[in-house]
Amino acid sequence: MPAPWLSIPEPAPLQGLLSLQGRTAVVTGGSRGIGEAVVLRLVEAGANVVITGRGRQALQQVVDRVTAAGGSAALVQADAGRVEDIETVIDTALERFGGLDIMVNNAAVFQRCLSVEMTPALWNDTIDTDLKGAFFIAQAAAKAMIAAGRGGRIVNLLSNEAFQPSGVLPAYGAAKAGLLAITRSMAKEFAEHAILVNAVTPGATITVERIDALQGGDMASFQLAPGAVQTRQKMQAMVAGADPASVFTQMPLGRPGFPDDIAKAVLFLVSDLADYISGACLTVDGAQTLH
Repeated sequence: MPAPWLSIPEPAPLQGLLSLQGRTAVVTGGSRGIGEAVVLRLVEAGANVVITGRGRQALQQVVDRVTAAGGSAALVQADAGRVEDIETVIDTALERFGGLDIMVNNAAVFQRCLSVEMTPALWNDTIDTDLKGAFFIAQAAAKAMIAAGRGGRIVNLLSNEAFQPSGVLPAYGAAKAGLLAITRSMAKEFAEHAILVNAVTPGATITVERIDALQGGDMASFQLAPGAVQTRQKMQAMVAGADPASVFTQMPLGRPGFPDDIAKAVLFLVSDLADYISGACLTVDGAQTLH
């Protein structure tokens, strides 16, 4: 019997390639920022979405927004750094919506802290959430996808910090670099199960929290680790005498990224438009890393 790839199939109609009707996604850290934007795009494409995060009230607000728009969403109050919470997340997708097709690893913590001020507690908290937790929920999602036998998509959110370090986020950069290695390893391992694993790397992205810090006039304290005195001094020196907002307007496209810029990239990777892409790292930074 000839191999199926010895004949070239007809291209699928464009209409429907972005549809996620009948599919279920899990989005970690989906209550705000990039995570919320991803949730809204996936729901718009027709997916059912399970949203996780630490704050129940914030999660409920997103679920209410989805429901008001005619979509389907469920929340699980969970800490991405606690592997004990993972089973509840996956079970919610299976029990509420009958399956799991898409896993988006977005949840992350990061606190600016120089290496000389890094503590084991801060290091562990960052690695537990941004690397260990991301790995094990992807593992659990893959197991569910393999059991169902219809393939799936896993997308891990990285950061330019893994490739062009700022010098004040060593633990965060290490975690995101590790997550790239996990992405590539899983892409190879799960290919036989038609599970595609990719990464999206945002550049500087404006969120509500970052806008508040800009308007508050103290960017040196934004996401600063408690007690990191030398780190604060370095941050103050970096922003001294400059308008922090000008950093964003001087970027190649004249603006920073917005959460929806990242969400659209995620939507592409989990849609049928990307059904032959796996092990890739899609940088979405408006050429910031080339500047």
